[in-house]
Amino acid sequence: MRDRLVAAGLMLAMVSGCSGISSGSGPLAQSAKLRSPLEAAAATGGNVVVNPGFETGSLSPWTSCGTTSHAAISSAQAHSGSYSALIGTTAKPEVNGTAGLCQTVAVPAAATLTFWVYEGTTDTLEYADQEADILSTSGTQLAQLYAEADSTGGWVEKTFSLSSYAGQTVQLYFGVKGNGYSKDYVYEYLDDVSLTGSSASPSPSPSATPTASPSVRPTSSPTASPSAKPTSTPTPAPTATPTSAPYTCNNAQFLTDQSEFENGTITADQLVDICGSVTQVLAEKKTSSGEHGYFYVEMPSGYQIEVVSNLNAMAEAPTDDPPSTWPWVAVNDYVYVQGRYYYDSSSSQGVDWTEDDTDSSWSHVGYVVVCNSSGGSCSKYW
Repeated sequence: MRDRLVAAGLMLAMVSGCSGISSGSGPLAQSAKLRSPLEAAAATGGNVVVNPGFETGSLSPWTSCGTTSHAAISSAQAHSGSYSALIGTTAKPEVNGTAGLCQTVAVPAAATLTFWVYEGTTDTLEYADQEADILSTSGTQLAQLYAEADSTGGWVEKTFSLSSYAGQTVQLYFGVKGNGYSKDYVYEYLDDVSLTGSSASPSPSPSATPTASPSVRPTSSPTASPSAKPTSTPTPAPTATPTSAPYTCNNAQFLTDQSEFENGTITADQLVDICGSVTQVLAEKKTSSGEHGYFYVEMPSGYQIEVVSNLNAMAEAPTDDPPSTWPWVAVNDYVYVQGRYYYDSSSSQGVDWTEDDTDSSWSHVGYVVVCNSSGGSCSKYW
């Protein structure tokens, strides 16, 4: 498989070398000097993704961007060429958290994203998925292109319009999610990723007489709506009054509970109060008990725990209900969480029940307090 970016780079080198102007004073020479290879690819409608088919035999410049490190080059499957990327595991146990690959790209006008996946899982969408997302450069999810728990039995092509992101710099994310169940697995092979768009407007003609406008002229309006419409950055709900007052945090007790779960001293769910920085925010997902939002919190000890919030239940709170659009928490936010700590195994654990509802099986109310990265301007949701 050949990368169009290489061809675009060679063409630029040829134009520059044939201009005969070492000082770069002409329009062509200036263009060759100022444009990076990615900009050149975008300007000519080429693929702006670098190492799109992993044929270098390494991931770079792709980066592992999940909570686990289960992303690697593989020669076991390839849509074309010799390599693909394997995200997740093809054997039990399932990944506990997320595994993913990211690449930062500049989105061209009229952009179309195309890629090939080979997927497999023994789990259901309630507990695991294969997905593709658009993230901001800071890691906040802007849109989820798709999420499924599928076994394709071969390579499948997926195509999405990214026209609404034209001119923006974003991250492409491809990954899987699992809860670490010992009897399941989930994986996704990825290959031949392409992000192309229309060519840039031509440079003005050197003739003194102005040339006519290009026949295809990029506009600020999207040429097509993306398959999964991105949501705007949520604003705090008016019912959640910001406050700088600290909330209960007892990470030491959480670590004690975790240790006692591991050695069998306790088996029942525990009420915990934890705090820390948000490291990842996942897509909203519907389960048998309603719509849920997922995010990961890293405590000062370095341990990351998954937090699951029942969005339907929290929306019914008489006061301090969260914004209606998920996510209402972002990467690097500092949060305080009170909820139920469940421990099924070392690879399947988390904190849920972060709402004010109770029932016969759980008599404690919970909440999530979302603060800025410095721990100030906090808003309580439950």
